[in-house]
Amino acid sequence: MTSSKASIKSFKDLRIASLLPSTTDICIALGLQSNVVGITHECDFPLPDDSSKSSPFKHHFVICQAAIQNDPAATIAKKPLTLTVSHIDPSKATQAEIDLAVKTSLHDGLSLYNLNDDALSQAQPDIILTQSLCEVCAVAKDEVDDKVSCRLPPNQCQVLSLEPESLEEVTETFVRIADACGVPERGEELRRSFWEGAERVLLATKKSGIVKTKEALPKLLFLEWVDPPFNGGHWIPDMVEKWSGCSTATSWVTNTCKSVQLSWQQIYDADPDLVVIACCGFDLKRNEKDALAARELLKPLRAFKQGRIYAADGNLYFARPGPALREGIAILSRCAYDGDKDVVNELEGLGWLPNVGEGWARVVYDQEAVDPSIADME
Repeated sequence: MTSSKASIKSFKDLRIASLLPSTTDICIALGLQSNVVGITHECDFPLPDDSSKSSPFKHHFVICQAAIQNDPAATIAKKPLTLTVSHIDPSKATQAEIDLAVKTSLHDGLSLYNLNDDALSQAQPDIILTQSLCEVCAVAKDEVDDKVSCRLPPNQCQVLSLEPESLEEVTETFVRIADACGVPERGEELRRSFWEGAERVLLATKKSGIVKTKEALPKLLFLEWVDPPFNGGHWIPDMVEKWSGCSTATSWVTNTCKSVQLSWQQIYDADPDLVVIACCGFDLKRNEKDALAARELLKPLRAFKQGRIYAADGNLYFARPGPALREGIAILSRCAYDGDKDVVNELEGLGWLPNVGEGWARVVYDQEAVDPSIADME
């Protein structure tokens, strides 16, 4: 969906405001980071002086190589303006407190995020990338439209709103953004590279010397929240069921794209082979911490007793509908086939599977609570 249609100039002069971490990632993957003049307070953005460091943007998702080869300046950028403000600090709140704040905000019709009017005026974007898919995740689309009409000259700015619900639709946003920014061939390349990577992950799982039938596929429970528990919605079921070589432990959840709140009894009855805790907006360290705090709730599970509880960087690899979902698929497969050396070797040979301890990790609880048989998986 687009609004405030503007005449888009040459991409080299284009000024992009990205109001989502995912669209910022997509712009970087398309080689458009030098065009980005405004981002959110949650975006990760590489700067030239980060070149000596291990910048996540060199490793955590596929980059459109043609863009970099044809335009070396595509990787040069200065720090964009921060265009959003948040009314909650997740780093200082428990999951239960965040859940209550979100539900209260939705009930009262208030947003947890707002645009910084002055920063938007200073940025003077030609195109704004936003969404109306999730009321919890970003500035409301209506507020974006209002601020554009009040703060920017008439017909200057195009607003491109993205609402991907499936993994297929996520990759279509690569093309839509590239088209809107005047580099359509980069979007096609990025989409093609993404699916080639996903296919390589799926083929790796077929090397298994343990899993021989569809019925024997690892049954994976993906939790995008723990207190209270929510399963993964939108593109997550595609990642689990179509590309990771797994079946889902929440097969009874149907006819909905959104994540669904579960009861712990439902989780116990599902009896998953493994649990991946990748809570929305949280990095690996925070998800490990919250997985450890949920020890008593997870303890009845067979997966807990067998040492099959994993944490992952939910913020980078699962919550953002962008190019890093490719790495997210690989993480799911790596966790699910942790004890299968043939699959592990194939996955680690991809060259872009996030390292253990950086993108994902097995959660280590008290040794006496874990079945000794997991030693065979090391």
